[in-house]
Amino acid sequence: MALSGRETTRVAAPSSGMAAGAEESNDVAGDYSGRSSESVRRVMDANKGSIFSVYNRALRADGSLAGKVLFNMVIEPSGAISSISLVSSELADQALVQKILARIKMINFGAEPVGQTKVNYSFDFLPY
Repeated sequence: MALSGRETTRVAAPSSGMAAGAEESNDVAGDYSGRSSESVRRVMDANKGSIFSVYNRALRADGSLAGKVLFNMVIEPSGAISSISLVSSELADQALVQKILARIKMINFGAEPVGQTKVNYSFDFLPY
């Protein structure tokens, strides 16, 4: 059976969708683009345990703590987070929110030849 008469159709697809919880906007310096949403999600998923341990400690003292925390962070080409700021929070405990943001700021994304990347990211904190 010969397939030489067949043609291949190329379809232009939009770029891959964002990971749940991630909204990305890049502020690029130079000719480099920012980090991919997939690489950001992968690193955040790898650090999720330490972030949720902060929440779980507070949950033992107040079992009603629940809600979504949305924050903006700027990731440098070195992988360090140069700034992090709270966009919105449904958690009633602001001291807990600050501890969570401080823990997130400790994350290093690894050096990559990319520009500075601004990312909005969120976590949903729910009791068991």
